Amino acid sequence: MSDDDAEKLFLQEKPTLALLFIGSMGKTYASVISKEIDSTFAHTTRILSKMEQSGLIRFTFEGRIKFVELTEYGKEVETALEEFRNIIAAESPASEESKKTGEEGPDGKGEADEGKESEEPGKETEIEKTKELDPLSVEILEKIRNLRNKIESIHREAVEQGQSKEMVSRKLGPYSRDVKKLHSQIEKAESPVDEAVVSALEKTERLLETYLKSPKPENT
Repeated sequence: MSDDDAEKLFLQEKPTLALLFIGSMGKTYASVISKEIDSTFAHTTRILSKMEQSGLIRFTFEGRIKFVELTEYGKEVETALEEFRNIIAAESPASEESKKTGEEGPDGKGEADEGKESEEPGKETEIEKTKELDPLSVEILEKIRNLRNKIESIHREAVEQGQSKEMVSRKLGPYSRDVKKLHSQIEKAESPVDEAVVSALEKTERLLETYLKSPKPENT
């Protein structure tokens, strides 16, 4: 596949969502990807075929089951796409201007200050705690962080675009499965998973439930 073809591929939503989903799962299969990106199985198969031709994914078999996973090159592209999405989802010039002006609330604190109060202390504690975690706990915590980032990114984009409650629920609903999978991984772990990791997952689960019940933030 030429560079032009690869560029056209990832200027489309479905291929990008597919690659990011494969990366988040580590190993999955076509029917699951099809449901995740809300595409027909035939279209998903065509997308995966193009990805394989580009060297982004490879197919492996375990018995009769055909799995899909990223190649090393695919992982590099996934990282680049995640960084790109984070840049796009980050503060726009308008929101940067809002931060500069303060946009103070009733208590004299700007929205940015409120966010820092509620989120930053927890994040710092979590980062510091990571240094003391065992390898399994670190691995699960990283998955939780990635999941939370995706949920927040999708919700932020939906709110900015004024999408309906049904649309937000359809986009965020599938992530409930990811939360359940992480709970299952923690429960089935051979050694106890650190409480900080369990707490992080519970917070992410509550956040997802909040977004699903009330997609748009209340005006303050």
